[in-house]
Amino acid sequence: MTVSILMPTLGRPGWDKYLPGLLAQRRPAEELIIIFDRSTDKKERHGLRAKWPGVAFLFNSKHIGITASLNKGLEIATGEYIFRCDDDDECRHDRIARQLDHFAATGADFIGSWAMGEVSEAMEQQFIIKCPLNDPDIKAALRKRNVLIHSSLAFRKEAVMSLGGYDETFTNAQDYALYLAAIRAGFRFAAVPEPLVTRHYGPESITVSRRKQQAMFSCAARVIHHAHSGNRAAFLKTLAAYAMLSLVPSFARRWRRNLFRVVGRGA
Repeated sequence: MTVSILMPTLGRPGWDKYLPGLLAQRRPAEELIIIFDRSTDKKERHGLRAKWPGVAFLFNSKHIGITASLNKGLEIATGEYIFRCDDDDECRHDRIARQLDHFAATGADFIGSWAMGEVSEAMEQQFIIKCPLNDPDIKAALRKRNVLIHSSLAFRKEAVMSLGGYDETFTNAQDYALYLAAIRAGFRFAAVPEPLVTRHYGPESITVSRRKQQAMFSCAARVIHHAHSGNRAAFLKTLAAYAMLSLVPSFARRWRRNLFRVVGRGA
């Protein structure tokens, strides 16, 4: 069971804060691929390779976005199992071991996990993000909203490559589009009922800074999914639900997100 970790990054200051934890996993990955999604010069590239000799770097010539960067990483990854990681999220020391065990126990193609959410570095606001655990429940939940944390995801490379990789039409919510495509293809899901990842919700995180774009692309993913299934009622219901969501004032959405944190549904 060989493992490749994929981490796209813009290379902002502190991007490598949690990198030592990835390299010190109880069950190490065979390769860690980091995709720098911006232009770099020869001096910076040399410095990065010298500082992190155990890392395989890909350097984009310009900013191309997370989705296209992930596909570039997938093309060169040699592992049978791909583990997603973001540069602002922290992985527990046994994450790889726990999810590999879950692949063996369940036979699933996609394995997620619960996560801890952290609003401040001082850990003053922490909450647990839960998701369903078995294939039928995860699929039922995904048809209504995205319940899987992308940076907690591990999947069989063969499964995602058979789907054509990530759909590059989706510059946001690319994970949700992938999950729904996987459902249509008959792949199986499972999740580890432990928080194997800690998500840091800083002001520059995509979850915080691109909420509107995430919502619109999530709507598109669900609309496409229902169009494929021919479920006209679900198609229209999705359009109506997101239209109503766009009319909800910002303060009401914040109240709703805070409520989800309290009950463990995530952010």
